Amino acid sequence: MLRRRWSKVVLFSWLAVSLAGCNGDDGPTGLDPAVFELAIVSGGGQSGLAGTVVDEPLVARVSRRDGGTPEEGVTVSWGVVSGSGTPTRTTSVTNVDGEASTRVELGSVAGAVAVEASVPGLGSVRFSDLTVLAAPSIASLSVTSADPGDTIEVRVNDLSAGVAAQVLFDGVAGEIVDQTPGAPTVLDVVVPAPIGVCSSTSVSVPVRLRADGVTTAAIALSVSVPANPFQVGQVLVIEGTADASCALLPSDGGNAKYLLVALSAAFEQQGNFQVTLGAGSVALSAADASAAPAATGFHDKLRAIESRLADKGLPMARPESGPQLFAGPTIGDQRDFWVASDLEAINAGQIDENAFERVTGTLRFVGGNTLLFLDDAVPSNGLTQGDIEMLGELYDRHLYETDVDFFGEPTDVDDNNKTIVLLSPVVNSLTERGSNGVVIGFVFLLDLFDPNTSGCPECRFSNGAEILYGLVPDPDGVHSDPRTRERVLALLPGVMIHETQHMINWRYKVFESVVPGLDRLWLGEGLAHMAEEKGGDALFDLGDIEQANNLYQDNFARVASYLAAPDSFSLTATEGGLIVGARGGWWLFLRWIAEQYGDFILRDLTQEAERGVANVEARTGESFFRLFADFAVAAWADDLAIAGLQARYTVPKWNLREIVQVQPQGGGDPVYALQPLQMTFSTFRGSSINEFLAATSPFYVELDAAGDPNSLQLQLEATTDAGLAILRYE
Repeated sequence: MLRRRWSKVVLFSWLAVSLAGCNGDDGPTGLDPAVFELAIVSGGGQSGLAGTVVDEPLVARVSRRDGGTPEEGVTVSWGVVSGSGTPTRTTSVTNVDGEASTRVELGSVAGAVAVEASVPGLGSVRFSDLTVLAAPSIASLSVTSADPGDTIEVRVNDLSAGVAAQVLFDGVAGEIVDQTPGAPTVLDVVVPAPIGVCSSTSVSVPVRLRADGVTTAAIALSVSVPANPFQVGQVLVIEGTADASCALLPSDGGNAKYLLVALSAAFEQQGNFQVTLGAGSVALSAADASAAPAATGFHDKLRAIESRLADKGLPMARPESGPQLFAGPTIGDQRDFWVASDLEAINAGQIDENAFERVTGTLRFVGGNTLLFLDDAVPSNGLTQGDIEMLGELYDRHLYETDVDFFGEPTDVDDNNKTIVLLSPVVNSLTERGSNGVVIGFVFLLDLFDPNTSGCPECRFSNGAEILYGLVPDPDGVHSDPRTRERVLALLPGVMIHETQHMINWRYKVFESVVPGLDRLWLGEGLAHMAEEKGGDALFDLGDIEQANNLYQDNFARVASYLAAPDSFSLTATEGGLIVGARGGWWLFLRWIAEQYGDFILRDLTQEAERGVANVEARTGESFFRLFADFAVAAWADDLAIAGLQARYTVPKWNLREIVQVQPQGGGDPVYALQPLQMTFSTFRGSSINEFLAATSPFYVELDAAGDPNSLQLQLEATTDAGLAILRYE
């Protein structure tokens, strides 16, 4: 898992992108073994827990025997020939170094795994030394109840040597003071101390083991909660339904400082909620104010159509249904496409040629994973052939393959092992002149259905293929506002990797699910924004900092909007997908989840049947409320170097406080975008503040004892799904 610390010094040095384009050829097949050879480069000898993805890719190389010159553009096939596992890519194409790669998702059965890479004519090479380790589980605890500070035995089945483990008490790691190998392995663990409650009580704490990205099922432990005061770096989380709804904040001689986060915890619901602060209490209730209206832009209309289609359980297109199939596509081939041009009409049931535009595209790039077509009706002064090859190579070799590695493979309804990219001015025309936003590109679920499906009038406009639509340069503004060549080349990569993730998600949620349907809006879009980040990581690792920054920057712009008003955006919204700030929150929450469970949890969230909150709870084994509360603390506490604060309450990959800065009202030096309300113990006791919150949103307050010698007692009064998170930071 990546553990870099990134800063704005790297992220915001926006330079021109310069990538060398290759010929885009599918590459030679049936290679002469007297001339070429296939060899293993790296990736063997790895092991991992069942259900995880190996850390390093398996890499094979095709080169000429005479001099070892690498051969670019060769398709390498991957398959597991023995043992339990699945390659993340079934095919990949050699790069300029002659190398092709895949990762392996380890199966559920412990033991050896062998993976073969093969090329027609060259035979195969075998990676035969991969190992699946049994996933550990907690067999038992030595006690059923304990006091904070007690050392208990946690007995663990199948904890392999060398596997690092943590024991989590409701998400908080206990100190492992001793480990005795055996069957089971015995871990001596100190029970962490819950703190900050007003009076002694006891709570049922879920105890889990986390090891190399795998989290076990929980065993309950009853832990007494004494009325101990806060220490710096400690966090108290109170759920509205909990027994302990009172918090005691000592002033520590008037020097203590706290972060208070009031949590509206109405997950995947619409509406506003009200928080009332003051007079020693935090009260949350449903509000009379109506929720902000959902956006009704292009992507919202598109999702409405796709949701209706997905719920019908329609059949997937078959290869023979495709209007024009390519056995061996070559540059210059032409194909006709239907492109949606009036979503409002489609939503209204006016499904005819007036809602779709028929265009002819010419094939301009062929890659191992990609066919890139350019609409014949593009405006003048557009993309050069060099631009097209650069864009095609970027998508084919890096963006598409990153999507496949971290999320899975999309469908292949036309049986050509390729995704079609169509760049067309029809996409430009989808943006009304003078609009604040722009439709850069999209994918359309309709294209994956059989055009001949009865009872589906729109299906006759299906192209029967995986197609990613994108805009084109239009410097004279013929089809919408002017779009320059440089701007289009900067905009397309992020949308290409984002939309491809949606196609992958559809495979599992729509076509392979017992109950077909789209993912919840917040999770589906959050995963697609994570794809943008992972694409940036892949390019950063290749040394292409400029293009990496291009993929990173939009997420940070979105998260700046989110952090500036986090109480305005629902972290689990099910409608209103055009809201920029909400998307920033969805991405940051999933980035934080990946910090806890590893980046390959994104693959599980994409491929498993559950959706939204239920999916996150099933994949992590934690309650969504606790995840939400701890994330809310981390979004503020990151990079403050608070003594005693656990890493769970930070976002280790990114220096958020350095990257996400805004200009304060009234001028002055830039500050972190998240600025809580400032209150003292005295003002909190003597005043009443009312604020409206979106569902699943946090409201932040910094509480300063400010010389007050008296402790502050807080009572949570909740008439709706709600909670509190409190951090002492000084």
